[in-house]
Amino acid sequence: MKGRFRYSLENFRGVAIIFVMLSHISSIYSFDKGGDYLFYLLTNATAWFVFISGYLFYYLESEKFEYGKYLIKKLKYVVLPYLILSVPAIIAGLYFSRHVLYGLTSDQYIAWSLVTGGTVVPPMWFIPMIVIFFLLTPVFNFLSKNKIIYVFVVCGLVLSIFSSRSVNNTNAFFSFLNFAGFYLLGMVAAKNVAVLDSLSYAWKSRIIFGSVAIFLLFGFLYPGIESEPVGFLSSLGSLNFLNVGKLAFLVAIFFIFERYLERKNNILGYLAKISFGLFFIHGFMILIFSRISRDVDFGSAYARFFSEVAIVVFVSIAVVFLIKVVLGKRSRYVIGC
Repeated sequence: MKGRFRYSLENFRGVAIIFVMLSHISSIYSFDKGGDYLFYLLTNATAWFVFISGYLFYYLESEKFEYGKYLIKKLKYVVLPYLILSVPAIIAGLYFSRHVLYGLTSDQYIAWSLVTGGTVVPPMWFIPMIVIFFLLTPVFNFLSKNKIIYVFVVCGLVLSIFSSRSVNNTNAFFSFLNFAGFYLLGMVAAKNVAVLDSLSYAWKSRIIFGSVAIFLLFGFLYPGIESEPVGFLSSLGSLNFLNVGKLAFLVAIFFIFERYLERKNNILGYLAKISFGLFFIHGFMILIFSRISRDVDFGSAYARFFSEVAIVVFVSIAVVFLIKVVLGKRSRYVIGC
């Protein structure tokens, strides 16, 4: 159902990529209890990206869905950049003998790295997981045309709320199960876009305030970083405070942006357009800062935090800009944008 351009969603995507990059700032752990609150605020913004992916799939693809063409597009602009950027990451891993650490041969390490992602550049775990969503789009497309999708949304979100990701994000299928509810929610939001648009300001205000209240409540109750469960199977049945918070915050931001930011915003729009590039590049910036920080005395946790933000966020933006200038349209095959 290709309708009018949704600036609110584009702006939301711009905010989401900033949250994703900030969530990987390791300096957060230096702030004690304040670090717990920052962690709660920022971490798992991946759920927003998955929601946006589901929304865009239904909004742009569902009516004229062609599986072959869809997969070719994703292969060129998501999988190919992943493979290209995995090469230096895997070479670095072999150079520093990470395969020995995992008890793998070089060939096994290469294969395992590509299947799991994130073994050297942590954020890249997302690609093997999102590929599962791409492969299952015929199933999602079928569900979108039937009322049973609402049952799957509820079940998916319950699973998201009472589970966690796989250990070190090394199992793409478990991560898929953990985030599937958000993808389905995005599809349902797009499917019911006319209904959501027709809600009165009073109702939207109630939803916003209610969602913010839930977000703040669970933030207050959040037991801290140390309490985070390790692994999907071991976390089943345990309340995932981060996913509850991100779900509530998602609903609030969705309606806030729909009400106040349904217009072009040059900064957020640009960040949205280069979001995949930022996703890929900021992982390398994390590694660079990690290496630099070993030899630098920042003097305080705040100085370390803002230095890391500068490198992971702003240098990533600059690098993506330069790559796009140098490669032009071909940059999509290298960094996805």
